[in-house]
Amino acid sequence: MSFAQIIPTSTPAPASAPTDYFIIGDTKYISPSAPSSWGDVVIQALAYVALAYLAGWVADRILRWVAAQLANSPIAQATISAVGKALPLILPAYTLLHLIKVNKFHLADIDWLNFAVTSGLFLCSIAHSAAIFFLVAIPIAWAQKVASQSDNKLDDILVPMFSTVVRISVILIGAFKAISIIDPQSSNAILGLLAGSVVGLAFASQDTIKNVFGSVMLIIDQPFTLGDVINIGSHEGKVESLGLRSTTIVMLDGQKLAIPNGDLATRPIVNITRRDFIRAQDIIHLEANTPAGKVGEAVAIIRDLLNDHEGLQPSHPPLVHVTEFTDWAVNVRLMYWYHPATNTKQMEFNQQLLLRVAERLQQAGIRLAVQGTPQGN
Repeated sequence: MSFAQIIPTSTPAPASAPTDYFIIGDTKYISPSAPSSWGDVVIQALAYVALAYLAGWVADRILRWVAAQLANSPIAQATISAVGKALPLILPAYTLLHLIKVNKFHLADIDWLNFAVTSGLFLCSIAHSAAIFFLVAIPIAWAQKVASQSDNKLDDILVPMFSTVVRISVILIGAFKAISIIDPQSSNAILGLLAGSVVGLAFASQDTIKNVFGSVMLIIDQPFTLGDVINIGSHEGKVESLGLRSTTIVMLDGQKLAIPNGDLATRPIVNITRRDFIRAQDIIHLEANTPAGKVGEAVAIIRDLLNDHEGLQPSHPPLVHVTEFTDWAVNVRLMYWYHPATNTKQMEFNQQLLLRVAERLQQAGIRLAVQGTPQGN
């Protein structure tokens, strides 16, 4: 049996199959011509495709080596590596299309031309999708570089999310494109089915969609970043993680609270970490029978201690005033703004300030009142 005898003499095409292709023109106007040997044609085609794959494989290995030398340039590294990964797929696919074009007269002789062109375009579509899938690494590398230069840790979360969404989109679009090449009518039916499914899922998953969009808004607006201490209503804690569904904060008592992103995106958020200063205030209670002169002296002592205090900025001078006379005390309120907003440093300063106030008042003979203690004349 000769090799030509195993080639089918007819491969019926669907009634709706196209006849006009950009690569070879309209198949209706191609005159069939039998080759001298189908065996030579097939062997030659396999050899060219294998050679194209080998060339792509070698180029991939060379480009990977070059990319490894560019560790300090992640964008260039990602570009070269992505191109290398795409070549072993792109070169054989386009080689196959070229072979179909060269042998179009022979394929038309056995009514395989439409089938061959459709198959070639299908494989090229898959190769294109795979190449784009690899090339997505280039904008992702750029986004990672931008995120690494940002102080906001939410950018580090946004990049993987962006990468996942883009790659899934490439796979879905590539699959739809490949199916549309084989059977355009089926692709339209699939598109309609997907549209209906999306609408149904949208109604069934309103809360989930709300939370996903909430996470996107939080990442875009960036009211906080990972590690920030925030206050949300009656809850205060450190942001531990931000996911697609919820944000987790560690409360001051160690408990972890997960808040749905859809709710969090619409609620007032107080970012304690990002404040420029800490406003602190205390009330010094002097005995109710303290003479007016001594009250004025106490105010002067406290003002002196706060003059040019640690963490002072001229735009926020300290305030010291008598605010109230009660049946048991004369209240003197002190208020100051501490820069920067570091809790531990401010608490240490506040402790030293109050101790010095108590010491100076004692030296001046001014006594502090104790709440509930009756005052004599």
